[in-house]
Amino acid sequence: MEIGEAQVKSVILHKVGNRLREEPLVLAEECISINEDIANILLYGYLRGIVRSNNLFTLFHETDATLNELSHHISNFESEKIDFIELSKRFATHLYSSTHHPNIASGDLFTILFDKIKIKDEYRSAIGIYKVESQQQYLLAHSENGVPKLEVLQGINPELIDKGALIIEGSNQVYAVDRLSNRTKYWIEDFLQAKQIPNERVKSAIALGLITTVNNKIENPIERQTFGQEISVLCTEQESISGIDIKNISEKYVPKETWDSEFKRLNDLKGEIELQELILPTKKFENKLQKVLSKINLGRDISLMLPNDFSFKDVSWKEDEKQLHISIVLEKSNG
Repeated sequence: MEIGEAQVKSVILHKVGNRLREEPLVLAEECISINEDIANILLYGYLRGIVRSNNLFTLFHETDATLNELSHHISNFESEKIDFIELSKRFATHLYSSTHHPNIASGDLFTILFDKIKIKDEYRSAIGIYKVESQQQYLLAHSENGVPKLEVLQGINPELIDKGALIIEGSNQVYAVDRLSNRTKYWIEDFLQAKQIPNERVKSAIALGLITTVNNKIENPIERQTFGQEISVLCTEQESISGIDIKNISEKYVPKETWDSEFKRLNDLKGEIELQELILPTKKFENKLQKVLSKINLGRDISLMLPNDFSFKDVSWKEDEKQLHISIVLEKSNG
């Protein structure tokens, strides 16, 4: 995607309150008049600031992607059944109805129509939706009758997106940001109904989650270490490690059902990905993997962090009324 020639065609602003606190939804009837300076600020903050690979999601619906509410409204706009102002009103109304918690902040909802975004030698338009929930304080320095003064102003910082979405024409892919997602998840889950398209970071999290679960399910510490060694060998012998490789090794140690249920859980949590698409370069993955595999669960809720140059051989327990004696045998990796 190239955005160097992008333009701002239209901007409209609605006020979206919290319906559970009986705050109003105030819909504007016309677009905002903007000059070149404002357009450049919007392009730099709200377009350039959101187009990043780790912000890439896809709009979905449990039964049919065309039933996603945003996709439906945008389809009507692209087919000229509704105009831009009506499109923005439908977004605002949908966001208002998506407020399911009294703690969700009210705010200004910008809808922006961008044009001349270049994708694979074709120019496309895009719809940007941005909710502003917090304003910043600024200092304005000026002179009054020759006396320097400072004044405190409040305003919107387009470089600090609270909640944002950019939907490219003719696509269900959306760049999405929720800076306050640790407090509220309604923007991506309820309003956008979007799932993240797995990037390398997400793929790594899924792979590590799978390995961690399998590792924890293996009761015998010797077998657990052997499992880790098999995974580690793949990392040293291959340039990349795949989900299929991890699955084949894992099913030697845990039932297939354990693997399948954990893969489904992580997929639902992190983003939809096919097993054959789960491929990671081993150089980057190996360090993260070592942190998982170096922890040996000895049993009785006692764990051992294994040094890199040692392997676990055995553990024995001796217990009396007052003390528990643990004997651990380690072997140097170089023999």
